[in-house]
Amino acid sequence: MKIAGFSLLEMLIAMAISAVLMISAGRFLPLLLGENLKLQQRVQLRQELAQLMSTLEKAVRRAGYCNGDCGSNALILSSNCLLVRWDENSNGKWEAIDHSESDHYGYRLRQNQLEMQRGVDTCSGNGWERLSDPAFLTIETFSVAQAGSLIKLLLKGRAGPWSETLESWVEGENL
Repeated sequence: MKIAGFSLLEMLIAMAISAVLMISAGRFLPLLLGENLKLQQRVQLRQELAQLMSTLEKAVRRAGYCNGDCGSNALILSSNCLLVRWDENSNGKWEAIDHSESDHYGYRLRQNQLEMQRGVDTCSGNGWERLSDPAFLTIETFSVAQAGSLIKLLLKGRAGPWSETLESWVEGENL
């Protein structure tokens, strides 16, 4: 009866080849993980900007809605600021800025962050809420322009080395 197996030389050669492969993988893995992290950061930047743009588009679409006769000035644009009004509870009037259920909303760019506040008729003051995490995302540009009933929204953001720009044209259906 003959027992077959590997010789010592064959085992040493197999171990040497395995060691070379492991060293190669050890050098490649950190590069792969770093590239994966950068890609995730870029995807998260796009998702956060898209979510902010969606919030702004929704506000513009709602601007001017009234279940009655609320008046004018439903949309006020200024440098890095958007002020909108809509009849949220459909009672036929826009609740005043000091009302607990005010129908006045503001969006502004301040210190590279997009902020929002309910119950405002000006873009100054305190009490505004940041809509994103300043540790991850900085908003470099927020601009709003009007051409008839079309509203152009522009957002440019940066996260780490990545920069993205989103532009959207929204029809102000109630303006």
